[in-house]
Amino acid sequence: MLEEQGYTYSVQGSGNFVKNTLAVSKTKNVGVILSYTHSHVFTSITMGCEQILRERGYGMQLSITQNSFELEGKCLELMSPDKISGLIVEGTKSAFPNPYIHYYQNLLEQEIPVVFIHNYYTNLETPCIMMDDVNVSKKLTQMLLDAGHTKIAGIFKEDDLQGIRRFQGYAETLSKAGLQVDDRYLWWFHSDHDMWLQNKYNVEYSLDDLMECTALVCYNDMLVEEIYHDLSQKGVRIPQDLSIVGFDNQNVKLDDEYYLTSVQHPRRKLGETAAALVCDMIEKGPDIAPRKPIIMPSTLVIRNSIMKI
Repeated sequence: MLEEQGYTYSVQGSGNFVKNTLAVSKTKNVGVILSYTHSHVFTSITMGCEQILRERGYGMQLSITQNSFELEGKCLELMSPDKISGLIVEGTKSAFPNPYIHYYQNLLEQEIPVVFIHNYYTNLETPCIMMDDVNVSKKLTQMLLDAGHTKIAGIFKEDDLQGIRRFQGYAETLSKAGLQVDDRYLWWFHSDHDMWLQNKYNVEYSLDDLMECTALVCYNDMLVEEIYHDLSQKGVRIPQDLSIVGFDNQNVKLDDEYYLTSVQHPRRKLGETAAALVCDMIEKGPDIAPRKPIIMPSTLVIRNSIMKI
Protein backbone atom coordinates (compact mmCIF):
# COMPACT_ATOMS: atom_id res chain seq x y z
CA MET A 1 0.00 0.00 0.00
CA LEU A 2 2.66 2.52 1.02
CA GLU A 3 4.85 1.57 -1.94
CA GLU A 4 1.94 2.35 -4.27
CA GLN A 5 1.55 5.74 -2.60
CA GLY A 6 5.23 6.52 -3.22
CA TYR A 7 6.26 6.47 0.45
CA THR A 8 8.49 3.40 0.27
CA TYR A 9 10.68 1.43 -2.11
CA SER A 10 11.75 -2.20 -2.11
CA VAL A 11 15.32 -3.17 -1.27
CA GLN A 12 16.01 -6.40 -3.14
CA GLY A 13 16.96 -9.31 -0.95
CA SER A 14 15.96 -7.72 2.33
CA GLY A 15 12.25 -7.04 2.04
CA ASN A 16 12.72 -3.79 3.97
CA PHE A 17 11.25 -0.53 2.79
CA VAL A 18 12.78 2.86 3.52
CA LYS A 19 12.25 6.26 1.99
CA ASN A 20 12.83 9.90 2.86
CA THR A 21 10.10 12.39 2.02
CA LEU A 22 10.44 16.13 2.14
CA ALA A 23 14.04 15.71 3.30
CA VAL A 24 15.44 18.82 4.93
CA SER A 25 18.09 19.60 7.51
CA LYS A 26 18.39 17.57 10.71
CA THR A 27 16.72 20.25 12.81
CA LYS A 28 13.56 19.97 10.71
CA ASN A 29 13.42 16.22 10.10
CA VAL A 30 11.22 13.68 11.96
CA GLY A 31 11.72 9.92 11.79
CA VAL A 32 8.72 7.59 11.47
CA ILE A 33 9.15 3.86 12.15
CA LEU A 34 6.22 1.53 11.40
CA SER A 35 5.94 -2.24 11.50
CA TYR A 36 4.10 -2.98 8.25
CA THR A 37 2.89 -1.46 4.98
CA HIS A 38 0.33 -4.03 3.88
CA SER A 39 -2.92 -2.33 4.86
CA HIS A 40 -4.88 0.88 4.47
CA VAL A 41 -4.38 1.43 8.22
CA PHE A 42 -0.66 2.10 7.84
CA THR A 43 -1.07 4.07 4.62
CA SER A 44 -3.53 6.38 6.38
CA ILE A 45 -1.31 6.74 9.47
CA THR A 46 1.62 7.69 7.24
CA MET A 47 -0.43 10.22 5.30
CA GLY A 48 -1.66 11.77 8.54
CA CYS A 49 1.88 12.08 9.86
CA GLU A 50 3.22 13.58 6.65
CA GLN A 51 0.43 16.14 6.33
CA ILE A 52 0.98 17.59 9.80
CA LEU A 53 4.78 17.47 9.52
CA ARG A 54 4.64 19.25 6.18
CA GLU A 55 2.29 21.92 7.56
CA ARG A 56 4.65 22.45 10.49
CA GLY A 57 7.70 22.69 8.22
CA TYR A 58 9.26 19.28 8.93
CA GLY A 59 10.49 16.55 6.61
CA MET A 60 9.77 12.87 7.23
CA GLN A 61 12.13 9.89 7.17
CA LEU A 62 10.17 6.63 7.01
CA SER A 63 11.43 3.12 7.83
CA ILE A 64 9.64 -0.23 8.09
CA THR A 65 10.64 -2.93 10.59
CA GLN A 66 8.43 -5.86 9.47
CA ASN A 67 8.01 -6.27 13.25
CA SER A 68 11.58 -7.61 13.36
CA PHE A 69 13.98 -6.71 16.18
CA GLU A 70 16.92 -6.85 13.80
CA LEU A 71 15.33 -4.46 11.31
CA GLU A 72 14.23 -2.16 14.11
CA GLY A 73 17.86 -1.88 15.15
CA LYS A 74 18.89 -1.03 11.57
CA CYS A 75 16.11 1.56 11.31
CA LEU A 76 17.27 3.19 14.54
CA GLU A 77 20.86 3.31 13.30
CA LEU A 78 19.58 5.47 10.42
CA MET A 79 17.84 7.79 12.86
CA SER A 80 20.66 8.91 15.10
CA PRO A 81 20.37 12.19 17.07
CA ASP A 82 22.36 14.08 14.45
CA LYS A 83 19.86 13.16 11.69
CA ILE A 84 16.45 13.68 13.26
CA SER A 85 14.86 16.12 15.67
CA GLY A 86 12.02 13.81 16.69
CA LEU A 87 10.78 10.25 16.28
CA ILE A 88 7.34 8.61 15.88
CA VAL A 89 7.53 4.84 16.31
CA GLU A 90 5.36 1.76 16.45
CA GLY A 91 7.24 -0.57 18.76
CA THR A 92 8.43 -3.98 17.56
CA LYS A 93 7.02 -7.05 19.36
CA SER A 94 5.95 -4.63 22.09
CA ALA A 95 4.74 -7.36 24.44
CA PHE A 96 8.37 -8.49 24.87
CA PRO A 97 11.51 -6.82 26.28
CA ASN A 98 13.27 -4.85 23.55
CA PRO A 99 16.97 -5.57 22.78
CA TYR A 100 17.52 -2.13 21.23
CA ILE A 101 16.18 -0.02 24.06
CA HIS A 102 19.56 1.72 24.33
CA TYR A 103 18.94 3.45 20.99
CA TYR A 104 15.81 5.05 22.39
CA GLN A 105 17.54 5.94 25.64
CA ASN A 106 20.29 7.65 23.66
CA LEU A 107 17.73 9.71 21.74
CA LEU A 108 16.04 10.76 24.97
CA GLU A 109 19.37 11.66 26.58
CA GLN A 110 20.04 13.90 23.57
CA GLU A 111 16.59 15.50 24.13
CA ILE A 112 15.15 14.04 20.92
CA PRO A 113 11.38 13.58 21.52
CA VAL A 114 10.01 10.08 20.96
CA VAL A 115 6.29 9.36 20.54
CA PHE A 116 4.94 5.80 20.34
CA ILE A 117 1.79 4.75 18.49
CA HIS A 118 -0.33 1.61 19.07
CA ASN A 119 1.95 0.50 21.91
CA TYR A 120 4.90 1.44 24.13
CA TYR A 121 7.90 -0.05 25.91
CA THR A 122 7.35 -0.35 29.64
CA ASN A 123 10.91 0.69 30.59
CA LEU A 124 10.78 3.96 28.62
CA GLU A 125 9.08 7.12 29.83
CA THR A 126 7.68 8.32 26.51
CA PRO A 127 4.21 9.48 25.44
CA CYS A 128 2.09 7.08 23.42
CA ILE A 129 -1.06 7.30 21.33
CA MET A 130 -3.22 4.18 21.24
CA MET A 131 -6.53 2.79 20.11
CA ASP A 132 -9.08 2.12 22.83
CA ASP A 133 -8.35 -1.59 22.38
CA VAL A 134 -9.52 -2.87 25.74
CA ASN A 135 -12.88 -1.10 25.78
CA VAL A 136 -13.83 -1.80 22.17
CA SER A 137 -12.91 -5.46 22.65
CA LYS A 138 -15.24 -5.49 25.64
CA LYS A 139 -18.02 -4.00 23.52
CA LEU A 140 -17.55 -6.51 20.70
CA THR A 141 -17.57 -9.44 23.14
CA GLN A 142 -20.60 -8.05 24.94
CA MET A 143 -22.47 -7.81 21.61
CA LEU A 144 -21.89 -11.53 21.14
CA LEU A 145 -23.11 -12.26 24.66
CA ASP A 146 -26.20 -10.12 24.10
CA ALA A 147 -26.96 -12.18 20.98
CA GLY A 148 -27.03 -15.32 23.13
CA HIS A 149 -23.52 -16.66 22.54
CA THR A 150 -21.83 -18.25 25.53
CA LYS A 151 -19.08 -20.26 23.82
CA ILE A 152 -16.96 -17.54 22.27
CA ALA A 153 -13.54 -18.40 20.83
CA GLY A 154 -10.68 -15.93 20.38
CA ILE A 155 -7.58 -15.60 18.18
CA PHE A 156 -5.07 -12.95 19.24
CA LYS A 157 -1.52 -11.84 18.49
CA GLU A 158 0.78 -12.68 21.38
CA ASP A 159 3.84 -10.54 20.65
CA ASP A 160 2.32 -7.07 20.47
CA LEU A 161 0.57 -4.96 23.05
CA GLN A 162 -2.50 -4.47 20.88
CA GLY A 163 -3.09 -8.22 20.81
CA ILE A 164 -2.69 -8.45 24.58
CA ARG A 165 -5.05 -5.52 25.18
CA ARG A 166 -7.68 -6.91 22.85
CA PHE A 167 -7.46 -10.26 24.63
CA GLN A 168 -7.79 -8.41 27.94
CA GLY A 169 -11.09 -6.86 26.90
CA TYR A 170 -12.39 -10.21 25.65
CA ALA A 171 -11.34 -12.09 28.78
CA GLU A 172 -12.63 -9.50 31.26
CA THR A 173 -16.03 -9.43 29.55
CA LEU A 174 -16.39 -13.21 29.64
CA SER A 175 -15.35 -13.28 33.29
CA LYS A 176 -17.80 -10.52 34.19
CA ALA A 177 -20.56 -12.60 32.57
CA GLY A 178 -19.60 -15.58 34.75
CA LEU A 179 -18.03 -17.50 31.86
CA GLN A 180 -14.64 -19.17 31.87
CA VAL A 181 -11.88 -18.29 29.43
CA ASP A 182 -11.29 -21.77 28.03
CA ASP A 183 -7.82 -22.44 26.58
CA ARG A 184 -9.35 -24.96 24.15
CA TYR A 185 -11.08 -22.09 22.38
CA LEU A 186 -8.20 -19.66 22.45
CA TRP A 187 -5.38 -19.48 19.88
CA TRP A 188 -2.32 -17.24 19.63
CA PHE A 189 0.02 -16.31 16.79
CA HIS A 190 3.14 -14.18 16.45
CA SER A 191 5.13 -12.26 13.84
CA ASP A 192 7.56 -14.02 11.52
CA HIS A 193 9.27 -13.36 8.20
CA ASP A 194 6.89 -15.60 6.25
CA MET A 195 3.96 -13.55 7.49
CA TRP A 196 5.59 -10.45 6.00
CA LEU A 197 6.37 -12.11 2.65
CA GLN A 198 3.00 -13.83 2.22
CA ASN A 199 0.86 -11.14 3.85
CA LYS A 200 -0.82 -13.94 5.80
CA TYR A 201 -0.91 -14.91 9.47
CA ASN A 202 -1.12 -18.69 8.89
CA VAL A 203 -2.74 -19.25 12.29
CA GLU A 204 -2.93 -22.85 13.46
CA TYR A 205 -6.21 -23.71 15.17
CA SER A 206 -8.38 -26.77 15.81
CA LEU A 207 -11.46 -26.82 13.58
CA ASP A 208 -13.18 -29.33 15.87
CA ASP A 209 -12.65 -27.14 18.94
CA LEU A 210 -13.61 -23.97 17.09
CA MET A 211 -16.87 -25.50 15.89
CA GLU A 212 -17.83 -26.29 19.47
CA CYS A 213 -18.21 -22.51 19.73
CA THR A 214 -20.86 -20.31 18.12
CA ALA A 215 -18.79 -17.11 17.85
CA LEU A 216 -15.23 -15.91 17.33
CA VAL A 217 -13.36 -12.69 18.21
CA CYS A 218 -10.42 -12.10 15.85
CA TYR A 219 -7.36 -9.91 16.41
CA ASN A 220 -8.10 -7.87 13.28
CA ASP A 221 -10.02 -7.89 10.00
CA MET A 222 -7.09 -9.21 7.98
CA LEU A 223 -7.19 -12.31 10.18
CA VAL A 224 -10.98 -12.54 9.74
CA GLU A 225 -10.54 -12.70 5.95
CA GLU A 226 -7.97 -15.48 6.30
CA ILE A 227 -10.13 -17.51 8.72
CA TYR A 228 -13.24 -16.92 6.61
CA HIS A 229 -11.65 -18.27 3.43
CA ASP A 230 -10.23 -21.26 5.30
CA LEU A 231 -13.55 -22.14 6.93
CA SER A 232 -15.49 -21.63 3.69
CA GLN A 233 -13.34 -24.27 2.01
CA LYS A 234 -14.30 -26.64 4.84
CA GLY A 235 -18.02 -26.02 4.42
CA VAL A 236 -18.49 -23.68 7.38
CA ARG A 237 -20.86 -20.79 6.68
CA ILE A 238 -19.99 -17.35 8.10
CA PRO A 239 -21.91 -16.06 10.00
CA GLN A 240 -24.70 -18.68 9.78
CA ASP A 241 -22.59 -21.35 11.48
CA LEU A 242 -20.14 -19.08 13.29
CA SER A 243 -20.64 -15.42 14.21
CA ILE A 244 -17.45 -13.40 13.90
CA VAL A 245 -16.12 -9.91 14.76
CA GLY A 246 -12.84 -8.10 14.16
CA PHE A 247 -10.91 -4.85 14.45
CA ASP A 248 -9.80 -2.09 12.02
CA ASN A 249 -12.92 -1.85 9.79
CA GLN A 250 -11.68 -3.17 6.46
CA ASN A 251 -15.33 -3.73 5.36
CA VAL A 252 -14.88 -7.49 4.96
CA LYS A 253 -17.58 -9.28 2.94
CA LEU A 254 -18.68 -12.69 4.21
CA ASP A 255 -21.21 -15.17 2.80
CA ASP A 256 -24.09 -13.83 0.71
CA GLU A 257 -24.94 -10.29 1.85
CA TYR A 258 -23.20 -10.49 5.22
CA TYR A 259 -20.49 -8.03 6.19
CA LEU A 260 -18.17 -7.99 9.19
CA THR A 261 -18.96 -6.13 12.40
CA SER A 262 -15.72 -4.41 13.33
CA VAL A 263 -14.07 -1.43 15.03
CA GLN A 264 -13.15 1.77 13.21
CA HIS A 265 -9.43 2.38 13.54
CA PRO A 266 -8.64 6.12 13.96
CA ARG A 267 -6.01 5.74 11.21
CA ARG A 268 -5.21 9.16 9.77
CA LYS A 269 -6.28 10.97 12.93
CA LEU A 270 -3.86 8.84 14.93
CA GLY A 271 -1.02 9.81 12.61
CA GLU A 272 -1.97 13.48 12.75
CA THR A 273 -2.12 13.42 16.56
CA ALA A 274 1.29 11.75 16.84
CA ALA A 275 2.88 14.21 14.42
CA ALA A 276 1.37 17.25 16.15
CA LEU A 277 2.60 16.00 19.53
CA VAL A 278 6.16 15.34 18.39
CA CYS A 279 6.31 18.80 16.75
CA ASP A 280 5.06 20.43 19.95
CA MET A 281 7.70 18.55 21.98
CA ILE A 282 10.44 19.65 19.57
CA GLU A 283 9.36 23.28 19.70
CA LYS A 284 8.23 23.62 23.32
CA GLY A 285 10.19 20.94 25.14
CA PRO A 286 9.45 17.35 26.20
CA ASP A 287 7.74 18.38 29.45
CA ILE A 288 4.54 19.23 27.57
CA ALA A 289 4.00 15.53 26.77
CA PRO A 290 1.14 13.85 28.67
CA ARG A 291 2.18 11.37 31.34
CA LYS A 292 -0.63 8.95 30.53
CA PRO A 293 -1.35 7.30 27.16
CA ILE A 294 -3.53 9.28 24.77
CA ILE A 295 -6.44 6.94 23.98
CA MET A 296 -8.03 7.64 20.60
CA PRO A 297 -11.80 7.13 20.40
CA SER A 298 -12.60 3.98 18.45
CA THR A 299 -16.20 3.31 17.43
CA LEU A 300 -18.00 0.08 16.59
CA VAL A 301 -19.14 -0.43 13.00
CA ILE A 302 -22.13 -2.72 13.41
CA ARG A 303 -23.04 -4.84 10.40
CA ASN A 304 -24.64 -8.29 10.26
CA SER A 305 -21.92 -10.81 11.12
CA ILE A 306 -23.50 -11.68 14.51
CA MET A 307 -26.34 -14.17 14.45
CA LYS A 308 -28.77 -14.35 17.36
CA ILE A 309 -29.18 -17.76 18.96
